Amino acid sequence: MQKPNFTEDKIREIAKLPNVPYLSDDLIINLSDLCFYQSPITDSDLLFVFGSNIIHKEIANEISRALNDFKIPTVVITGGIANYSASYFEPIAESELIFSNINKEEFSDTHFIIEKESKNTLENIEFSKSLFDFSKVQSVIFFSHSYASMRSCLTLKKYCKNISFSNYQINIPSDIQGIPIDMDNWYKTEYGRKLVWGEYIRFKTYGYRGDFPIREVQTKLSTIDDIINENQL
Repeated sequence: MQKPNFTEDKIREIAKLPNVPYLSDDLIINLSDLCFYQSPITDSDLLFVFGSNIIHKEIANEISRALNDFKIPTVVITGGIANYSASYFEPIAESELIFSNINKEEFSDTHFIIEKESKNTLENIEFSKSLFDFSKVQSVIFFSHSYASMRSCLTLKKYCKNISFSNYQINIPSDIQGIPIDMDNWYKTEYGRKLVWGEYIRFKTYGYRGDFPIREVQTKLSTIDDIINENQL
């Protein structure tokens, strides 16, 4: 695989890897509860895949596994070309890179929809609306990076009313080999701590401006705020 290029085209609204304060045990537990969403995969009307600029083959393999194990008539794969500062990218849409690793002949009865313009979680869904009618589905499986799975679920809920959700968490590598970014290990590496703390900031920023229904996690956010204030005393 060709080594990805490096771009400094666009500044992120929130730093991907912000500075992290002291993380007490209580804060770690509550950040995990806030950021990670888990619900076992079942037969569903739709598999929705949030964009990712890394591990495309691994994501494709998990999509194939889900299609083999469950009844899923439609798959929407999202993601355009990443152009954020300090991000590696290839000049091909994330969705196309994922889709290129799927054996389409194996899933001839599956309807694949490829969204190629979005640059973030909210756009992943908004730009897909012109390609797929979400009002016709009752159950959705979604694939997202593990540390962003709760925010991904809530953003879907903004557009998909009265729908049941299940998910697969994509555990990305950290800065230490053998310790992935997942619910049980994220706080063990500097990279994981920065990613999850960035998620907390995104909840506060994107949620309060209405990108997703923040009220569903308001109690969790308030608990985290209280712990942070106590730690600063």
